[in-house]
Amino acid sequence: MVHCASGRRRTDLTAANRLSLRNHARALLIQAANWARLDVMALQVQKLRRGPCGLVVAVHETPALLEEQFRSQLQWAAQHFTITNIETFAGLWDQDADIHRWSKPPLLFTFDDGRENNYAVAAPLLESFGGRGVFFVVPEFVERGSTAQALSFYRTRINPDSEDGDEDGNQALDEWKSMNAAQIEDLVSRGHTIGNHSLTHERLAGLTRQQLEQEIGDSARKLSSWIHKPVDAFAWTFGWNEIDAAAWQVIRRYHRFCFSPCAGLIDSRHDSPALLWRREIEVRYSPAEYRFCYSGLVDLWWNSRRRRLREMLRIPSQ
Repeated sequence: MVHCASGRRRTDLTAANRLSLRNHARALLIQAANWARLDVMALQVQKLRRGPCGLVVAVHETPALLEEQFRSQLQWAAQHFTITNIETFAGLWDQDADIHRWSKPPLLFTFDDGRENNYAVAAPLLESFGGRGVFFVVPEFVERGSTAQALSFYRTRINPDSEDGDEDGNQALDEWKSMNAAQIEDLVSRGHTIGNHSLTHERLAGLTRQQLEQEIGDSARKLSSWIHKPVDAFAWTFGWNEIDAAAWQVIRRYHRFCFSPCAGLIDSRHDSPALLWRREIEVRYSPAEYRFCYSGLVDLWWNSRRRRLREMLRIPSQ
């Protein structure tokens, strides 16, 4: 037993060291790009690209402590993109839509898990910039209701890597508190979109047909009963490869839009609303970090993963 515990500690330390090295390499890359102004040049190239292109951003917690930081990011983003909503964004696939005459590419913000701070902070901020978000909700997280139940669900389902004490104090940033059904309905009345993030924040790869129907279909029906309209958007949980062809087929039966955790600029000549790329750009990022992400330089790392994902889901090339 002692030997096993020692082995686990060594494994944990090795994983932590790898993560530390990756974070250090990422910081050096961002610093170098900022110094050489590569992010500025890449952003200009991205804006000048011919054809109907747009960007989707993925965000998680938006705590009140970082409200002004998020406002600053939105102010910067609005200088380079047009912050919009999902209905207008879908105009990328309509040749007659006004979106094709915009001088700045469309930008759509999405928020994962159904956190209460998304309702309290992110939604009003987006509205002040003329945009509306897509809020991907986990129904069983919402239904936990009480603080203790929501925290337990957060630790075991949404962020299983968290440890006791991580959510204590100001550093927790209230990231584990969920919206309630009334807040979700209110978001829809204000023009935002509610999306499906699976019933229990489950990894979809390898599930049985019955489990997929529960995680995707039952979740869609429950959300629809709360907002009194169909749920058109879905985003799967965890990594880019936590899905398979069977899950993809069930998602397509229930939803028009499916958002993936793969970074990339969306080009409607080659991409489809059925599989939309998202760049993760959190509100806690420094200006150098979020400018690097918005520039599109991060997409280079994801090229092979987008191709592999298409192959895995058996999606033919456009």
